[in-house]
Amino acid sequence: MTIKLKQNLSNYNRALISLESNIKKIKKMSEDMEDFDIYRDSTIQRFEYSIELAKKLMANYIEAIDKRVHGQRIIIKKAYEFELIESEIWFEMIDDRNITSHEYSEKLAQELLYKIYDYAIELRKFYILMSKEIYKL
Repeated sequence: MTIKLKQNLSNYNRALISLESNIKKIKKMSEDMEDFDIYRDSTIQRFEYSIELAKKLMANYIEAIDKRVHGQRIIIKKAYEFELIESEIWFEMIDDRNITSHEYSEKLAQELLYKIYDYAIELRKFYILMSKEIYKL
């Protein structure tokens, strides 16, 4: 199980690095630049797969130390219970991620982009904590 968790952690880190790289680029751009929409949409997509990999890592870790869990709300609650995440912002992140897969508008994309800046900080905190936890196993 530890090998699987380390692979999950590595995949998650690569996704997170990709997200953080996009955030750095887009923060240097102005909203009226030609490629801004492309970078914004790309950042949102990178957020989507980062959150999916975070949930997968949470579920596999919880399964390794406790029991099998299903459903994203239960995974987040268990992760909170095991002190893998520090904030209930994760419920907001999950909700925002779900919205992006069901609806799209310029206004929604712009609002979500600014939230992703804060979400990336939470996602990185989770990576740091999981790195320590996995290597304890």
